[in-house]
Amino acid sequence: MDISKIYGENIDIFKKVLDLRSERHNIISSNIANIDTPNYKSVDISFEEQLRSAADSGSGKGLKKTNDNHLPGGVRDIENIMPEINIDNTPSGIDGNNVDIDKEVTKMAENTIMYNAVAQLIRQEFEDLKYTIDQGGSK
Repeated sequence: MDISKIYGENIDIFKKVLDLRSERHNIISSNIANIDTPNYKSVDISFEEQLRSAADSGSGKGLKKTNDNHLPGGVRDIENIMPEINIDNTPSGIDGNNVDIDKEVTKMAENTIMYNAVAQLIRQEFEDLKYTIDQGGSK
């Protein structure tokens, strides 16, 4: 069942962002877990630019984007976004491991904040829908 028909396109975007943020969380956790593994290279994923591109190539529904600062009017192919895997090949320590715990903890905190922000947006979408349903029958 396509939930976007019930809840709108925003839910599809939010779902995909939560999935990608969750994947990033797992990768950062793996980096931290391998901090003492010889020759381990730090890994990350990038997907933000792909999300922007998918949003910019929207289906044309809704508002027309007439300024670069405007939000996109529609989204297409959001499910086809695949994160780009980036292996950090910067110089490493004596054991060949290049995981920097400070960087990883910072990335984890940023990722958690972004995940929670999107979760809050989803909660608000459902609260708005519930309010509409509850108020729709009372006159």
